[in-house]
Amino acid sequence: MDAKLPTGVWAMPNEAIVPYVVETTFEALYRAEYSGLVAVAAALTGDFRASEDLVQDTMVKAFLRWTWLQHFGRPGAWCHRVLTNACRDWGRRQRFETNWRNRCRAEDQLVDPPSVEAVAFWAAVRRLPKRPGLVVALFYAGDHTTAEVASILGVPEGTVRSDLTRARLALATELGVLP
Repeated sequence: MDAKLPTGVWAMPNEAIVPYVVETTFEALYRAEYSGLVAVAAALTGDFRASEDLVQDTMVKAFLRWTWLQHFGRPGAWCHRVLTNACRDWGRRQRFETNWRNRCRAEDQLVDPPSVEAVAFWAAVRRLPKRPGLVVALFYAGDHTTAEVASILGVPEGTVRSDLTRARLALATELGVLP
């Protein structure tokens, strides 16, 4: 180590050099590379759970190609390359999903919120007895005819008309729109 090294060259003491052992089985590769792969994926994605999933996907790919991969000098390097590509793809998907959600939210904000009167009306409808409330909801919100409402509820059409009339009267009284 006494020899003068050129500028910019870093020397490592001989005892620190660990020869790379070629894994002979997939299990040995998995044990040797797993923690390092998870660390790399967590650093690239910022999401530990996603990094574990990405590493598992990478190891599945390595397992499926093991007969070909085991002849590489460093199959772990192949795993790292596949993992970095998977992390890059994951990041692209995350950005795409975020942009899509933001666009959906922007479109949703263009719809006017319901008026105070509409909120009060539907709150009053929910306080009606069950069948008259269903009749009002199907007739006004569902835009069904009285015959269709009768068919849906399995009652005579006269009953639907009667429920609708009583519900209108009860709603008008509750909302204070009677003269």
